[in-house]
Amino acid sequence: MKNFIPLILAVLLGLAAVLAVGRLLAARQQAPEKTTTVVAAARDIIEGEVLADSSVMKKTIPVSAVPAQAIFWSKMEMVVGQKALRPISQNDYVLLSDVGLSRSMANIVGEGEWAVALPLPQSSGIPRIVQPGDEVAVIGTFKIQAKVKTADLSAPEQDVTKEATLVLFPRVRVLDVTGRSGKDEGGSDIILALPPAQAQVLIAAQRQAELTLALRRPNDDSAINRMDAGMVDRSTFEKLLEGLQAVQVPQIPGQKEKAK
Repeated sequence: MKNFIPLILAVLLGLAAVLAVGRLLAARQQAPEKTTTVVAAARDIIEGEVLADSSVMKKTIPVSAVPAQAIFWSKMEMVVGQKALRPISQNDYVLLSDVGLSRSMANIVGEGEWAVALPLPQSSGIPRIVQPGDEVAVIGTFKIQAKVKTADLSAPEQDVTKEATLVLFPRVRVLDVTGRSGKDEGGSDIILALPPAQAQVLIAAQRQAELTLALRRPNDDSAINRMDAGMVDRSTFEKLLEGLQAVQVPQIPGQKEKAK
């Protein structure tokens, strides 16, 4: 009888594993894919037509099916008053490339928002890939003054400058990307939409820090708290060295170092 006990236990464990996997697969099949809403044509639109509220409609689609230049329904005000650059069939997506900037930029600033220009050099790479309607994170590298104690406790604390990189605004809407000329030729101004208080912070931060942008996935609700990303400073890189041994470069490239 004792010889059958391990066999019975193995069979029971196997059945439990099969049931667990079956439940997991069933849960995944039942879980609906996340959806979002984008702007689509409510009727056939002819080339050159100025779009009105009645020209567009809300269309619900899976997040995985969102076209690269789709306009999310929450930004529908970007479309109204624009001129169609091509014919758009009823129920088709209205893309950023389908409409021209035929009206004032002020009309696409959302209610309770201000538009702020963030100058970036072309060498940053971001101006070449960011488009109106994209969402970005604003990241700043700040120099921070701090006081540290000296070895001589009777001596006054010394002033030191520390550098830290952190997320200033985790998700900001891009209104437009414009080129600049003159001494900054080749650079671009990224026009961002922010609430008034945050707009003032961004303007002040341009004088205090080196700012750059990180492009986000459209309609991504993760990491929208700026505290989630933490901070990068000198200690971040010091910790990277912990446990690592220094690599010895041989005198002849490609030659293995002889054991001593």
